[in-house]
Order: sequence, then C-alpha cells, then structure tokens
Amino acid sequence: MAGLDDLSRGELADILRRLRILETASPLQNASIGAGGLTVYDGGVITIENGGLNVTGTASVLGTLIASGVINFTGTVTVSGPMSVSGVMTVTNNLVVASGGKITAGTIQLNPDGSAKFGTMTISPAGKITSGSAEINADGSVKFGNFLIDTAGKVTVANDMTVTTGGKIKVGTSMTLDPSVSSGALVFSNGAQVFTDATSIQMFKGTSAVSVANGQATLQGNGSNFMRSDTTQNTIAGPLRNTSAATISGVTANVYMDPSTGAIKRIV
Repeated sequence: MAGLDDLSRGELADILRRLRILETASPLQNASIGAGGLTVYDGGVITIENGGLNVTGTASVLGTLIASGVINFTGTVTVSGPMSVSGVMTVTNNLVVASGGKITAGTIQLNPDGSAKFGTMTISPAGKITSGSAEINADGSVKFGNFLIDTAGKVTVANDMTVTTGGKIKVGTSMTLDPSVSSGALVFSNGAQVFTDATSIQMFKGTSAVSVANGQATLQGNGSNFMRSDTTQNTIAGPLRNTSAATISGVTANVYMDPSTGAIKRIV
C-alpha cells in the first residue's frame, strides 16, 4: 500500500534534516577519479592540510613549481635548461659534468676537456698554465716575460738581472758572484777574488794584488814578489825590473814602476 503524501506537513523539515547530516558528516575519506581527471579552474587551488601527496606515475608542472622547506630527491634528477641556486648547495658525492658542459663561478671556469680559467690565469687541456706574460709548461719549461728556463735548466735573461744585498749567484762549485763583498766581487773557490770599490778595481789572491785606479795599475804584495812568464826567468824579487837573464836592446824604455808605491807609470 503506497504512502499518502500529507500536503499539510510541507517538506522544509526534511530539507533541514538532510542539511544537518551534510554539515555534521566526516570529510571525504576516500575517493577515486577516473580517466576524465580532475580540473580546478577559475583561480581555485587544491590544499592539503596535515597530509601528503603521493605520485606513483608522472607529475607534470607546466607553469611554476614553488617549493619551500626540505626537498629530497632520490634517484636520477635531470634538469634541462638553466638552474639558478641562490643559497648554499652541498654535494656529498661526486659532481660530474658531461661532455660539452662546464662549471662557471664568477671568473672561474672548469671545462670538461680539462682546461680551466681562474681570473687572468688559464690552464690548457695539455696542462700549460698561462697568466699574462707568464707561462708554465707541462714539460718543465717556464717563461716570465723575458726570463726563460728551458727543459734542460738553461736560463735566458733578455735584460738586466739584479741580485739584492745578501744574495749570491753561484756558478758550479768554483765561482760565486757575491754582492756582500765590498761593492761586489767575483770569488773563486781557490781564494782568488776580483772586486771593485768606489775608486778602483782589484784582483788578488792571498797577499798579492793588482789594483787599477785613476789611470794607473799598482802591484801590491808581501815583499813585492810577483811572478812573470818568460823563458829565462820566472821570479822577480823587489820592485818589478828586468835582469841580465832577460835583456832587450834597441828599444826605448816607456814603463817605470815606483818602488815606494808599486805603481806602474808610463815614461814620457
């Protein structure tokens, strides 16, 4: 038997009952979306409160993806196009730049072919370091302007070379250029020296010396004993003179040695 519709009661009470059920019902616990998908339009958003978003397929963002907080990527991450990092980026494992790419940090460039640039300094793929007029080659040779050192250790200087006070230039084990001796000296390992001061240049060994100054040469030594080289006599004692063992005739004398000073003078 069909129920009778009491028109005197109205439907407002039933509408209020159903509205109260909707207002007090629990939020949606589970739902499925079919092939038609879900569309949010007209500025609407999907808000997840105290939950999460799990994607087991593919998430495509065609506009702008804004993420804050801690972002964790596991697996392979591929970025096509420029990537800007405004904070500190820490790499806890290897960083590999594939062929064709490079790392740039200000004026620093690291290229995958092995070359690099640090400001004005460049490193070629072969290991050559260049900075301005300076070159350091992988074969051991170097160039600093006009100062060259080849692979055999040969040094070439195209201009003056200055050694400051206290520095020395050593040639093998037998000769030293020493600026600390008087006004500079050439010192030999056997004790002989050649040096100069403000007024003269001197060559000496032991107590014997030859001094050249003011247009004259002076022989100095213990007892004025000097050696000469000829076939008849080697030793001359006292002031430099000839002896009967070594004579010459038909020649006008033109050199004189002052016995008091040892100075050799030209006779005019």
